[in-house]
Amino acid sequence: MSESPTPNEDTDPTAEALAEALRAENAAVYGFEFVGGAAGDEGRRERASTAAVEHKALRDALRDAAAERDLEAPPALSSYPIPDGRDGSDMDTFAAELEGATMEAYLWLTSSTDTDLRVTAARALQEATLRSLGWGAEPDAFPGFERGVF
Repeated sequence: MSESPTPNEDTDPTAEALAEALRAENAAVYGFEFVGGAAGDEGRRERASTAAVEHKALRDALRDAAAERDLEAPPALSSYPIPDGRDGSDMDTFAAELEGATMEAYLWLTSSTDTDLRVTAARALQEATLRSLGWGAEPDAFPGFERGVF
């Protein structure tokens, strides 16, 4: 996932934040579909498949939001990074990192001046935080912020 760009005078911060959230969702869908197919146990595969469906719904909602605002949605890439290892802890760490990336993107989108996008982002940030905890991430006082910022 890319770094959150610093908006300049010529860019719309809401459009950039929305695009970053879409990029994060595209990566999450790809990643969770990978975990759903590669995880060694049924429980992880089912949780990953459920997460993939949830991220697809969020991705589609963001695409619709972009279209409603006459913004171009960034396309999904043909592939995204996947973990080297395939054991349970590798899959859990990878899944938690996927959720962490979406949390960062949604945190940025919560600063939008668009109330509907702020509400969508806040809810998605909350859901991603809960999913990340389910994958074994450590609770964070400020979900979505990089560790060590505060």
